[in-house]
Amino acid sequence: MGSGVSKPAPSSIRLKRAYEPPEAHDGLRVLVDRLWARGVSKEVARLDAWMKDLGPSRELRTWFGHQPDRWDGFVEKYRDELDTPLRQMLLAELHGNARESALTLVYGARDEKKNEAVVLREYLLHATPRPDARWDAPTKLLVTMEVVSAAHHDAVAPASGLKLFSSPILTAQELDSALKELLTRGQLWESPDGWKVTTRGQQRMRQLSSTESAKGAAAKKS
Repeated sequence: MGSGVSKPAPSSIRLKRAYEPPEAHDGLRVLVDRLWARGVSKEVARLDAWMKDLGPSRELRTWFGHQPDRWDGFVEKYRDELDTPLRQMLLAELHGNARESALTLVYGARDEKKNEAVVLREYLLHATPRPDARWDAPTKLLVTMEVVSAAHHDAVAPASGLKLFSSPILTAQELDSALKELLTRGQLWESPDGWKVTTRGQQRMRQLSSTESAKGAAAKKS
């Protein structure tokens, strides 16, 4: 994505705790915590995606511990963690959708002013994500399928949600081609309600996530 890409309007990106009831004006609802909010079912949360890999690493969360005097350091380290291929791709999906419609970043922290969703909102409003051009379309689609399916109790990614979230990074032709390739690789299968990531696809996602975790650990030590 080049520097000429427009930025989302501040009013298009909202923040909301996972314990607050969903509302029609929320638009797309995306959980950005690495851990699911306790006591909230997926049916009640009514999320469109769960981008757990956008959450800060375990090491950074532990270091921060929601201590106010560590907030500035947390922001700096967390922004550094965001500079990885997987997270940049997820941010590009959020950035693209926020330019077109309302987006609500959902989080579980009690502190409404000092949490990762606040950092992500500022990033989306003022920065331009840079997806790795070396990632092929099937890999991008697999990641998208994982975050969309994770938000649903049956772990199935609706075709409509898959198309919506992938639209900022894949053309319709690339989407169709990537679906066929993932089927050939045995990384997904089609269900009556959409698409589901297979065990083989989940293994590939774990490989990608472990790379991001290693990056987060390095940022914590720096």
